[in-house]
Amino acid sequence: MTIDLTHANLPAGTAAYAYIIGGLYTNSSLTNFACYRLDASGAIHAIATSDNTIPKQSFPDPNGVVNSTDTATINATNYPTDWADYGIPLSPTAPNYIELGNINSTNIQGLGTGNNAFSMRVYISLGVPKLPFTAQAAYSAGGVSYANPYAGPGFDTGAPGSLCLFDWFECSIDSAGVLNGNSTYVDQFGMPLIVNAQPGGSPQGELTITRAQALANIAAFDQTVYAGLAQPVTAPSAYPANTAYLRAISPDHLSGLPNTPGAGASFNSYFDAAIASWNGKPISITDTASGTYTGTPSSGGGWTFTYQSGGAPPGAGSPSSLSYGAITTANIWQCSGTLATGSAAQQNIGKQILAAFNRGVMSSVLSDNPGTCPSPTNNAYYQAPPSNLWSQSFHAWSANGQAYGFAFDDVCGANPSFNTTGALTSLSITLGTMM
Repeated sequence: MTIDLTHANLPAGTAAYAYIIGGLYTNSSLTNFACYRLDASGAIHAIATSDNTIPKQSFPDPNGVVNSTDTATINATNYPTDWADYGIPLSPTAPNYIELGNINSTNIQGLGTGNNAFSMRVYISLGVPKLPFTAQAAYSAGGVSYANPYAGPGFDTGAPGSLCLFDWFECSIDSAGVLNGNSTYVDQFGMPLIVNAQPGGSPQGELTITRAQALANIAAFDQTVYAGLAQPVTAPSAYPANTAYLRAISPDHLSGLPNTPGAGASFNSYFDAAIASWNGKPISITDTASGTYTGTPSSGGGWTFTYQSGGAPPGAGSPSSLSYGAITTANIWQCSGTLATGSAAQQNIGKQILAAFNRGVMSSVLSDNPGTCPSPTNNAYYQAPPSNLWSQSFHAWSANGQAYGFAFDDVCGANPSFNTTGALTSLSITLGTMM
C-alpha cells in the first residue's frame, strides 16, 4: 500500500500518521470475533490490553508544539482512558509504503471470504494529537465472543479522539486477496482521500477544490437548514497552520444526534411539505429485483403499494403489497425508518423513495433500471429544493461526479466503487490538496 501526502500542500513539519486496524469473524457460525493491527512493516499483531501504554489525559508531544491551553483542551476530551499508540509515522514529502501481503490465512486465523473477510480501516491523522485506540478485555454479547476488542476514535463532540484531525478508508480483504472498499461522506468529511485499488479499480475521491474550500463552503450553507455541520478547531496549535475546521458532519449524522445540536430552525422539518405533497397522487416504482409496484399515499401518512409485474425472476420473492408508515424528514436525512426496514422488496422500493427525496427528484415514476437511470455527472439530480445540499455539493466537487453523499446514494450507481476484480496487487491512498 502506498500512502502519498506529497500533493496535499501541507505546511512544513506537519506531523502525520497512519493506523491500520480491524477484525473478522473467525468461524462460519459468526460467533467468534478477533481484532488485529498492522505496524509500519506490515506485520500483523493481535490487539492486546498490554498495548495501552499511554496514560489517560495525555498525548506525546516531544517537541512541545502544542501550547499549554490547547494541551489542556485536548486532554480533557480526547484521552479519557489509557490508550494504545498504533500510529505509523508518515512522511509528508515522499510516498510511504506499507506491506499488506501479510493479511493472509497464515497470519490471521479464520480468514475466509464473505463474513470471514478481514474488515479494516486505514486511518490518516494530521497534527500532533494521535488517534486513541483502547484495547479492551474479552467479552461476549449477542451470541458473539469478542476475544480482543478495542474502542476506536470518534468524531462526535466530546468523543475520545474527536479533537484529532483525521479521516479513513474502510475496506475488507478476504482469503483470496480480493478487496472490497468504501469511501464515504455519509457521516462526515475530514480530509480528501483519493483511493485506487488494483486490479480493476480507478481513482476515486478526488475533489476539484481544496479541503479548506470545501469546509468553508459547508460552513456557508443556508444556516436556516444546515447550521451545525462544520466543526471549528478549538486547539489550533495542535494542527497544521491555518486549519480552521476539524471536519464537517453530514445532515444524516446530525439528524441522528440527540436534539440535533446546532441545527438550523428548518432542519428537522425540511422535507415535510414535500412528503405531504404526494398525498393522493399515484406513484409507480420499479425495482429490477422486486418488480413494479404502484400506490397512492394517503393523507393519513401511510404509503401502500401493490405488486404489478416484473422482478428477477418475475414475481419471485415479490410480496403482493407493501405498506409503509408515516415518513419523516429524519427518515430522509438518515435513510432510516419505515422505508428502510422489512422484506428485501420493501427495502428495495423504500430506498428508491429515500434516494429520490434526497436528490430532489421525487416523481410519479421511479426506477433503478440501469438503462433509464440518469448519470450522476449530467446534472439530472438536485435541480430544485428541497434536496440534500451536502450530497449535491460532494457530487459537484468530485472530479468524476461520483460520491457517497447519503446512505442510499448507490441507487442508480451514483457512488464510487473500490472492489478489485482479483487478488489485490496495489492500493494507493493519496491525500488531496488541504489548503
